[in-house]
Amino acid sequence: MKNTFLKLSVLSMLFALASCGGGGGGGGGGEVSTYGKYSSSTILASDFVSALNTVDGTYSSSVQLYTNETLRSKTAGQDDWFVIYDAKFSEYKAVSLQYVRTIVYYDYYSNNKAVAGEFRKIESNDVASGNLNGDYYGNNYEVVDRLSSGYYEGRRSGYLYEDEAGSTDVSLLAKEQDQKAFFAKAAKVSFVYNVSLETSMSMVTLGSKIEKMLSKANGDLTKEDQAALMGDMKTLTGVSLEEIQKAAEDSSVKADVIAKIAAKLGTSASNLEQKVLPEVFGITL
Repeated sequence: MKNTFLKLSVLSMLFALASCGGGGGGGGGGEVSTYGKYSSSTILASDFVSALNTVDGTYSSSVQLYTNETLRSKTAGQDDWFVIYDAKFSEYKAVSLQYVRTIVYYDYYSNNKAVAGEFRKIESNDVASGNLNGDYYGNNYEVVDRLSSGYYEGRRSGYLYEDEAGSTDVSLLAKEQDQKAFFAKAAKVSFVYNVSLETSMSMVTLGSKIEKMLSKANGDLTKEDQAALMGDMKTLTGVSLEEIQKAAEDSSVKADVIAKIAAKLGTSASNLEQKVLPEVFGITL
């Protein structure tokens, strides 16, 4: 029974997400669903800013200069630095990519949103300590001022973050296109199924993961894959498949289960029961 539920959920999710157009991708999810200590060692500047937009709810923060465009990145002994416009505070910031990649957070898997959330916590602690313009020496991140010359000057370090050259990194441009496609699809899923943007991003990321698993296994999921997906489904919905099965069989617990899932997905109980569960997960309670 459990495997039947899982297979139906997997196929329904893929069908529902495919109907919203395009393949999933980006978003930065990990392959492991075990709670613990993580970092995101391969996150890019564009990933970080996209995650900040999600955490802040601003959707207008943006990268101004990539690491290959700033002269500080070419200075001996310095990290790879990029400059962003931070919409939450309406200011510019220079950030070390190496620093972002070493930020430690606790979650169920490695993901970019957690990096951005932890960065905001660190930033808040710095501000509370009186460091309003970054960490104490500006070694990890700092607020910068845009000069009339078009350069950005660090308030802590005094470094100038000049634009060395326009980006010609083909892999970076491709990554940007992937990010745009990912957010466009997530926005559509959010609209179609009336769920929060955070939930729709998780759905698209999980859908992409499922698709890769099925592709590698020629359509047949291994026991390890099934166990991993059940963990991912529980992380996404807030309940286990066993709880869903029990709700389908026992009307006395149905309302509580529906309320838990609705709260987790950021939607109403009626929308969950009438649209999301049957159309996305192939489950009727």
